[in-house]
Amino acid sequence: MNRQKAREYMMTVLFQMEANSDFDIENDEHYLKESITGVKLGNQREYCERVFALACEKTPDIDKLISLSSRRWNINRTPKTDLAIIRLAAIEIMYMEDIPDSVSINEAVELAKEYCDDKAPSYINGILGAILKNKNEGLKE
Repeated sequence: MNRQKAREYMMTVLFQMEANSDFDIENDEHYLKESITGVKLGNQREYCERVFALACEKTPDIDKLISLSSRRWNINRTPKTDLAIIRLAAIEIMYMEDIPDSVSINEAVELAKEYCDDKAPSYINGILGAILKNKNEGLKE
């Protein structure tokens, strides 16, 4: 599995976590165990485990950033696929310094082009741009 496929996989995991209201670190085996999911994480296992752990720990903080960055749009109205993509990229931007911010944003936009409606890529790009600006101004949560 390459990083692009790992992001796509983790987007689906974050979507499932949201759908199940399940952000419990103890359920990592349910979401990441290869024999259960049928997905071979291979050399991306560490990345997937990091994203999962950060999602469990930091989703409330990430959601505050998303809300702050989408001034006229309530996070509860955000389509769940869009939200999963935004959360994934925001986790990378805010907490995974080994991944360039531009890569996180570009990959999120590409996921949105594939999985979301026509307006989502520009919406997601705008939200992530605002999150990056907040990060650069020193606002973490």
